[in-house]
Formats: sequence, C-alpha cells, structure tokens
Amino acid sequence: MTGPVFQVSTALDADVAGLRLVGALDLDGTAQLLAAVADCFARQPDRVVLDLSALRFCDCAGLNVLVEAKVTADRIGTDLRVDGARTQVARLFALAGVEELFAAGVPRLPPRTL
Repeated sequence: MTGPVFQVSTALDADVAGLRLVGALDLDGTAQLLAAVADCFARQPDRVVLDLSALRFCDCAGLNVLVEAKVTADRIGTDLRVDGARTQVARLFALAGVEELFAAGVPRLPPRTL
C-alpha cells in the first residue's frame, strides 16, 4: 500500500475551521484526528465543519473521536457540523444511535432488508 490509510487536512479562516477526512478512520488514525480537532478548537472558530465525503470507512474508535469532538464543541459553544457522510459512515452513526448529533450532514438510510 502506498501512502497513509487515513489523512486529515485543515482549512482555517477567522470564523470557520474545516477538516477534510480521507481514507479509513480507525484506531491508527485517531491520534491524528484528535490533534487536528484540538488545534481547531484552540483557534476558537464559530464553526467546525467535518467533511466526510472522502472518508470511506470509520470504525468505533473513529466514531468515538467524532462524538467526543461534538460533545467538546457543544461544551465550548462551537457549532460542529458533518458534511458528506457516505453510506458506511452514515450506517455506523445509525447503528450507534448518534445520527441525530450530526443530523444535517448524515443521509437518512432506508432500513436494511434481508
């Protein structure tokens, strides 16, 4: 395999911080994401947008970081939004019962049929 499995890039301006998550977010990528989120919060933006359109996989370790980021954002008064969640990530949110935390950026999936 070439290159890292997970990457996060940051775009910052005065009021909005954007994080673009790419690849597969699992335990190996959580430290990188935690550092990027902490850096964003330290700049005290009004809003943080997590672009998940290129995130093809997320496991429970990654989900934990995303939920922790949302809880922290709510606590410090920053609006944290998710944009572009793909089917696998949206399904993980639904299975974990946290889709309402990120409702605006998570598509509603039809129920699975056998």
